[in-house]
Amino acid sequence: MAHYGESADVLRTFTAQANRYPMLLPEQEAQLARDWTERQDRRAFDKLVRSHMRLAVKVAGKYARSGLPVADLVSEANIGLVKAVQRFDPTRGFRLATYALWWIRAEVQSFVLHNWSLLKGGNTATLKRLFFNLRQTQRKLGIHDRVMSDAEAALVAQTLSASIEDVREMEHRFATPVSSLNVAVGEDGDHEAIDLLADETESVEERLAEKGELTVRRALMKDALTQLGDRERHIFAARNLAEQPVTLERLAQHYGVSKERIRQIESGAYKKVVRRVRSQVEAVPTLPPNLPPPLALGRRTGAMAMA
Repeated sequence: MAHYGESADVLRTFTAQANRYPMLLPEQEAQLARDWTERQDRRAFDKLVRSHMRLAVKVAGKYARSGLPVADLVSEANIGLVKAVQRFDPTRGFRLATYALWWIRAEVQSFVLHNWSLLKGGNTATLKRLFFNLRQTQRKLGIHDRVMSDAEAALVAQTLSASIEDVREMEHRFATPVSSLNVAVGEDGDHEAIDLLADETESVEERLAEKGELTVRRALMKDALTQLGDRERHIFAARNLAEQPVTLERLAQHYGVSKERIRQIESGAYKKVVRRVRSQVEAVPTLPPNLPPPLALGRRTGAMAMA
């Protein structure tokens, strides 16, 4: 595995190459997309890809903590970008950056999960969720990168819809060094080598893509919630969309039923939301088929959808 200094040099090289190509104005992007979709104009296709390469490099750089070669991560990100441009339809109202962000992330995440040694022997949906969300969830809950107490592990497990055992297992795996990218650097040793790899501030393309993605996710969740009855909607939102999920016990007391009954209602509501989101995704060709499941749409998205 490449030394972190070499990886940083590789990332800087890719970034410099990507920055050589200017961003497109909305009207330029739309015209090039039409030239590609209507006439298969290869020059238009190449311009669309090159103008969004900086987005692919930026996303790839954020997965460097996996310890995989940065060049491979960028290569996978570019594959996702190419897939996005091939399928992009400007008449749907999306900007290419919004659409491409999904494909780029999906391609890179799939590559990381397939190759990262921490996940060997169990590439399940739960492990994926924990791998990509454990540290972020800990920070949101005010839990620092240390061994969690039983109460903290239980809270994280509840937040991520995982078992305490799975949370502990992923915590242990994260604590096991897998590459030189995690070694302490600096005079005081207060930084990791990974900190040298990428600028964590969002680029213009990322801000544009994130804004568009949030709009689409909010619309999907808002539509899905209309498929639920009042009680189902309240229970689903309280358990899955609130910043601090409401316990089964509290909901059971509120409705005067058992906790098991609340769990059944929540499960049924979740299945309805899943079916609705999937049907909406399948009905819109420009949405990636591997769009995250409803809970991955995010608590903030769900809260805004209910407003």
